[in-house]
Amino acid sequence: MDMKEVMEQVRKDLRARADSQFSEVYFRLTENKVTSTEIHNALYELLRRNEVVTTGGKWRLTAPEERRRAS
Repeated sequence: MDMKEVMEQVRKDLRARADSQFSEVYFRLTENKVTSTEIHNALYELLRRNEVVTTGGKWRLTAPEERRRAS
């Protein structure tokens, strides 16, 4: 599966179920035949781009105004 497709699936999942634990996101995506490597790479890329925030072990998408510029 293409990285952009996996990232979009992660975004879609987090929009539908904000404040999910990592394992919940992981298992929901593996049900859709996404490999563990693809999931890890997509989550890493989303974190690197500041599109995802983790607080208290829960993952959610950031609002556009919350994103900061990566240097």
